[in-house]
Amino acid sequence: MKAVVVEIKNGYAALLQDDGIVVKLKNRNFKIGDVVNMKQKAIRKKGRFQVIAAAAAMFVMLMGSGGYAYASPYYYVSLDVNPSVLMEVNMFERVIGVEAVNEDAAAVLEGLDLKNKDIKEAISVAVARIAEAGYFDEEGGNILIASAAKNDDKAERLAGKLQGAVEEEIVENGLKAEVSAGAAGYEMVQAAKGWGMTPGKYNIITNLLGETIDSQEEADDYINTPVKELMADFTAAKGAEGRERAEEAAANGQTDREKSEPAENAGLKEQNAASKAEQAGSQEGNAAVDTPASDKKAPNADAMQNNVTKERPATPDIPATPEVPADGTI
Repeated sequence: MKAVVVEIKNGYAALLQDDGIVVKLKNRNFKIGDVVNMKQKAIRKKGRFQVIAAAAAMFVMLMGSGGYAYASPYYYVSLDVNPSVLMEVNMFERVIGVEAVNEDAAAVLEGLDLKNKDIKEAISVAVARIAEAGYFDEEGGNILIASAAKNDDKAERLAGKLQGAVEEEIVENGLKAEVSAGAAGYEMVQAAKGWGMTPGKYNIITNLLGETIDSQEEADDYINTPVKELMADFTAAKGAEGRERAEEAAANGQTDREKSEPAENAGLKEQNAASKAEQAGSQEGNAAVDTPASDKKAPNADAMQNNVTKERPATPDIPATPEVPADGTI
């Protein structure tokens, strides 16, 4: 029989057995959360009164911080393939409760003891058992892990640790599966429980797919739907939404161009007309300033002519040369 160390005090350890009986033993370097294989002989040596007395004595210890914390759920961890499993985990990350949410999970968990195991080990064992049942054959499958706690940061960290553990399991055993993990709100756990499903699957339905559950019949349909199909629906919906947005954007772009082209053309026509008018005005101005060719004179022509007239000296009269007679006499 197995027992879990739930409290250590004054050199003694309190161990909670699978049958619910608390046993007091000397501390042998135990740590809270350790799983110990108990010998039946040691239990039988104690009389009925001794067992009851020990249980009563340990009750006070169990009400202390250590024992109470061990027995109280701190996290809720869900594992969905199509077998859907919900585990209660204490603050020491030990599994203290296991629930098969659907019939597939009940078949997978039959004969499998996950209580008091470290949650990383428990979820790896559960995935290995699901793989043995053939859920990852042929095209493979999807594994969804959700962790919920009152502290969202701790829930997120635990989800990351569990994703790493499951991915190691997949690689070591050559499984074909995609792993998704994340934190779910603590309120979502309560809402999911109300419909009898895991918080991980409920999160996909309400947040990713945007669906609402209005009846238990609808909830049952989702409970028995594999995560792979739900994720395929989500991918298809996102793809359709993306195509619709692209088509709408293309249509809006074409409409905007059609609206802007007439305005742009009109603006260009106005600019061309203004340019032509400006050129015409410039030509008219130039024509008004130009002097006719016949009236044009070189710059300062009159002044130059006057200067020439003033500066040129008068030519003296030269007497006429007398004619010389032919005989040379004058």
